[in-house]
Amino acid sequence: MRFLLRLLVFSIFPLCFFSCSDDSEGTEYLFDRSVQDLSVLRSCASNKDTSSCYRLRFRIPIETDDLVQFHIWVDTVYIDDTTKSVPKGATEHSIKLAYDSSGTLYDTLDLTSEVAGYLDRDSLAVAVWCEYSSGDDGSVQHIYLHFGDDLSPSTVTVSDSTWTTGAAIDWSRPTDQTDYYAPESLSGPIAGYNIVLWAEDTSEDIRNLHVKIIHNGETDSMGSTLWLRHHRLRYSGDSLWIDTASSAATYKNYLRLVVIDGNGFDFDLSDANRYRMIVEGLKAEHNYTIGIIAWDSAGNVSGSSSVSANQLFMTTDSIAPVMATKLWVRADSVYPDYARLDSNRVLIYFSRSVDPYASTSGIKSDSVIEIPSNCYEYYCYRGVQTYVVDRFNGENWETATNAGGESEVKYTDSYAISGDTMALSATGTYVVDTIRWVVPNDTLIIRIRSIDSSGYYSAPLIDTIVVSPGPEADLNCPDGFVPVRTSDSTRFCIERYEHMNTDSTFAHNVLYSEAVATCNGISASGFTVSLCKSADWKSACLAQGRSAYGVIQETDFSATEFLYRYCNVGTDDSTASSKLSSRNSLCVSPDGIHDMPGSYQEWVIGPADTMLQVLRGSSYIYFSGESRASLSQCTTYSQPNRTRVAYTVDTVYLYREGSKVDTTTTKDTSLTLYKLLTQKNFTDTLQFFTVRNPDTGDSLGEDYAPIAEYRKGGEIWLHNLANGLTYEPARTETVFLLGGSAVYKGAAAFYRDPSISFRCCAYPNE
Repeated sequence: MRFLLRLLVFSIFPLCFFSCSDDSEGTEYLFDRSVQDLSVLRSCASNKDTSSCYRLRFRIPIETDDLVQFHIWVDTVYIDDTTKSVPKGATEHSIKLAYDSSGTLYDTLDLTSEVAGYLDRDSLAVAVWCEYSSGDDGSVQHIYLHFGDDLSPSTVTVSDSTWTTGAAIDWSRPTDQTDYYAPESLSGPIAGYNIVLWAEDTSEDIRNLHVKIIHNGETDSMGSTLWLRHHRLRYSGDSLWIDTASSAATYKNYLRLVVIDGNGFDFDLSDANRYRMIVEGLKAEHNYTIGIIAWDSAGNVSGSSSVSANQLFMTTDSIAPVMATKLWVRADSVYPDYARLDSNRVLIYFSRSVDPYASTSGIKSDSVIEIPSNCYEYYCYRGVQTYVVDRFNGENWETATNAGGESEVKYTDSYAISGDTMALSATGTYVVDTIRWVVPNDTLIIRIRSIDSSGYYSAPLIDTIVVSPGPEADLNCPDGFVPVRTSDSTRFCIERYEHMNTDSTFAHNVLYSEAVATCNGISASGFTVSLCKSADWKSACLAQGRSAYGVIQETDFSATEFLYRYCNVGTDDSTASSKLSSRNSLCVSPDGIHDMPGSYQEWVIGPADTMLQVLRGSSYIYFSGESRASLSQCTTYSQPNRTRVAYTVDTVYLYREGSKVDTTTTKDTSLTLYKLLTQKNFTDTLQFFTVRNPDTGDSLGEDYAPIAEYRKGGEIWLHNLANGLTYEPARTETVFLLGGSAVYKGAAAFYRDPSISFRCCAYPNE
């Protein structure tokens, strides 16, 4: 605000002092005669304390013919920006800097001594213009020097949760940049917060509400250490202090508090930045606003204290909605003790919730809401506003996708139990919802809460649903494996997730040979376990044509967005792939196989005729220019390789075409032969290495590089080439380098990358 006022005053002042206008005499100045790219460097021409040193840097104008010098104006009187003329008298009092015609693009002027008398200010305007001997000078350009901290903290973001007579208000300490020239430094100290709680009902007295502030493990219920009642932070002149705030009866629907801070944003411990204010003594179903603004130690404020701009919240009514305590699901026809799975969905039925007007309504709750015969809607109870349906992910509750919603929109149909099924009924008390992305043998823990129009939550309905194991359950796969059918007569089992280590982390950065050995080492009665074959991995991903990406595909499925959001494809986030708790449960195939499209690429055994090392699926690695969807198709695969210099040991033919000589290894009698080279004429040498697994000592194959690179790079070069493996110099070979690069597929045997994992398959013994 101080900066804006000064700018306004300076902008008006020259109009009176210099009497300039668009009608002033002078030539219209051209853009190409103005300096450009004005910037300020916080540095000194000599070795000094840079905190008080300022150098002005600018780009020389496009037009340099007849350029004499530059004028720099530094004063409290503001030079107005104009393309018509420079105010009278300005050139006599400006700093002159002669034009250096040596051809440099930029020039720099040390302003340290010129601004020394203004350092007690927040900022100072600097004007720059050019002087030409022809008289047609450039327009005035401006920049501000920032001395003090005139940068406000970031805005405080407030979240609230309410109940009948109170509210919990949460916020986090904002960041604060104290130095204009150090934009990366955002941990400036926050002096404190002014808080205004306002009641819409002007007759309500909230001045003495019970308040509790919780911060960094400390709780203050009395206003003795963390906060003060009827106080506020104020700034005047060059001082910031805590002042009293009015608590007169005129302002009884206001509660003003100051919360004391004194620390900067803690980037290492996020909990140290969090504040919670708990307020008790509010009225039921009343509207309030909360406003919190932060002050930094220099007196800058983060926002407005206007009540109209503050965040609105409403307390709930005094009676919670009534919720049933049990779900009803359709039984599976083959496994009647399990819930039926319909196209990877489970239908859940629950008794419709109601919101009583009074605790004496007589409404009771069990698996069905019981309403007395003399209790009528709109007289004894009302319908709830909405339902929230959550699914437990093993660690936390998360909103079930596309479940829950506004009761008057989604839950219009009523159902009643009819025999062993559920049927539409005008007098039924049940409603239906759908849990999506469910796979065979899932165990679902569901939580449903209703919310009335005031925001009051019901007690939760929490129930467990055990889903049908599916038609292939009789295969009795080993633990951690799920059954897959590839044809009418062929089935096998595949690991539910990529292979996991004994510490429950995913195996990755593994060699193909390590993946093979791990799977071969698994013993399972009635099965032979091995690394999955490429065709089998593809069949499991396609799920007999029900999937293109190895995930359950709903009608609102958008492949690219889905793969990015749920399957960690091309996100460059390796951390989200490393732990099971980081995985998203929606990245699952119709058969219950997780994360086939992304997180990690997976080793598989190549086609039977080649038995090559092949990778399936995509990963968290971002491949520039490649589509996530195309990389993640079940049908795509790749053989990893390294790029090496192209060479030959065959005869080389050099053909002349004009002045150009082309190299080829193919004889062509239609061209003019320039020279014929055989091995005795070759002068290039390659160094070949035996690549070994450092853990086992086993040979993994052979790699090579020009011997000149090896000799020049030495051990450091060899270490980088080895990528954690052992490279033993084996032999040298004289060759002819073809002058380009080639794909070396032999590297697949020793290809290792953090984005590569694998999963095993279990094949039933005949």
